[in-house]
Amino acid sequence: MVVNDQPENQSRRQFLQRGLRGTVLILGGSAFASACTRRDEAAPQVVALFSSSFVITAGTPQRLSFGVVDGDQDLTDDQPLSVRILSDGQELETQSVRARVVDHDHPPGTGDHEHASINRYYALTTTLPEPGIYDLEIDIDGQIMLLPVQAFAKAEVAVPGPGDEFPALSTPTLDDHRGVDPLCTLFDGPCSFHTQTAADVLAQGRPMALLVATPAFCATSYCGPVLNTLIDVAESFPDITPVHVEPWANPTEGSGLTDPNLRTSATVDELQLTFEPTLFLVDGNGIVVERIDNVFDRTELEEALARLAP
Repeated sequence: MVVNDQPENQSRRQFLQRGLRGTVLILGGSAFASACTRRDEAAPQVVALFSSSFVITAGTPQRLSFGVVDGDQDLTDDQPLSVRILSDGQELETQSVRARVVDHDHPPGTGDHEHASINRYYALTTTLPEPGIYDLEIDIDGQIMLLPVQAFAKAEVAVPGPGDEFPALSTPTLDDHRGVDPLCTLFDGPCSFHTQTAADVLAQGRPMALLVATPAFCATSYCGPVLNTLIDVAESFPDITPVHVEPWANPTEGSGLTDPNLRTSATVDELQLTFEPTLFLVDGNGIVVERIDNVFDRTELEEALARLAP
């Protein structure tokens, strides 16, 4: 089954390495896809924070997020944007979407590093009824931006999404790393989300929040905090078991991201992921309730966990 647009002779590792790792979107060679109706430097830019290839499923609720680089605009964090979802120019619905901001501090000892200049992100959930190309028409202070979205037939999408049964994976644990070294690249040591496999949690009939993410490769202000955000919030939801999985099997070997020996972890291959981070929210029956791709803040995470909690 084809699950991404990589050439036949290109491995999943190579596909993941084509863009900036730890970014919110992998788009071979560039960090983001942008949509803009004007070319002058003062105009804002809209960037897609979702994967464009065989990930969005038609006919089921899908979360779509995007970022805005302001240009000369002075957006505020509480200023909502009007977003129309269009199919062949016809409006399907309109949503008012508010800004979300992810704070990011550089961990001690890591030094300062560059980040993509996106100031805030917006997330909406919609159902794209049929496979095909849609547009998000985003109104920023009267300037209309179009951001294309492609939805695929369910049979073409391998990554588990809302309504799908989550596979009983033997994810890496403290007792069995499954070839992942280090088990967790959290800067101050392994997090506590590696005591059980996903299969263990599913067998117990407990809701699960499984996060695929690596703090080791952080190229945007969005990617770094997601594991820490889950750590901060998880104890408020004791009925939900968090599981963390590193996307890379050997993230600290060699020269890092560009090293040809960098390998994806077995879990990433089993889930057929071509991007990270992503958070799977799975109910006690083993069904994916939501999937939050690439970026989330504390508030959005708390709201999602509250919906998942028994």
